[in-house]
Amino acid sequence: PLEIEFPPLLGGDQSKSQFDDFDNIQELDSNKDWTMQFAPLFFDSTKSSGNEYIDGKTWLIFPDLKECELARIEWQGSRYNAATFSTIEAVTEFLDGEGSYNAPWGAAIAKGVNSIMGSASGGEGKKEGDAGLLGDTDSLSALPTDDSGRPIPATLNLVIQPGNGGPVEDWINCEKIYNAAPDSTMVIVNGALDKVRNFYYPAIFFPKLAATVERFYQKFESVFYLKPISDKGVYGWLYRVYPEPWQVVLQTVKEGKNGANYVEDTVVYVSDKRPSYNEALSQMLEGARKQIE
Repeated sequence: PLEIEFPPLLGGDQSKSQFDDFDNIQELDSNKDWTMQFAPLFFDSTKSSGNEYIDGKTWLIFPDLKECELARIEWQGSRYNAATFSTIEAVTEFLDGEGSYNAPWGAAIAKGVNSIMGSASGGEGKKEGDAGLLGDTDSLSALPTDDSGRPIPATLNLVIQPGNGGPVEDWINCEKIYNAAPDSTMVIVNGALDKVRNFYYPAIFFPKLAATVERFYQKFESVFYLKPISDKGVYGWLYRVYPEPWQVVLQTVKEGKNGANYVEDTVVYVSDKRPSYNEALSQMLEGARKQIE
């Protein structure tokens, strides 16, 4: 399994850093839009050599039904519809069996209220498949089966922001999806897997999540990783692009010849092994100290 991790709101005319105020909806929308633009890169690269990723063989797995619906509405056209649109819940149930989805607390209540507000109410303007405020089930693609009714897994599963800002059960279900289709490549986009690996959620309160760390989340390969680090007024990044080594990058504000300030990036540490957050901080501070000397 692979992970891509970067600040989703960094860049553009509405850029936000880790020091700015933002909400989970903004992060979800940004990660959704980034993945929608990322997925077609696989379609284009295989046009001449086959259709390994097209014809629905790339699954876009959203954290919830509403994000799936929004993606369908906002990203139309054959270029994007070459993918399969689904959710963590739908894919877990499809691949691992009915009833296998690990639902967050209160999900059944929310679903019941949601169905009343949707098509089940028979209200004006409601259509079949309309699931109320939580999304439209018509936005889900049909997941394929063979002649005997067995699921046909994807070539590529792109899982968009599971767990981070949402229920921790998303991370548990990602493991189920992977185990049910181990030959599919799983890429988790901005899933904040460090929270899982570093036991941000105490094992005593989240035993099922804690059990996934060693057997699953410790095995992820970081294909792109960019995380801001800061301490004592010193700022930088922990950075990696596969297959290059890990780098700690120190950012220093410099004054240019015309008096305008600019940011200078300096690689102060390189390692084939991923450094811990505290080790990265230590290396960054040491690099800053050496610059002053």
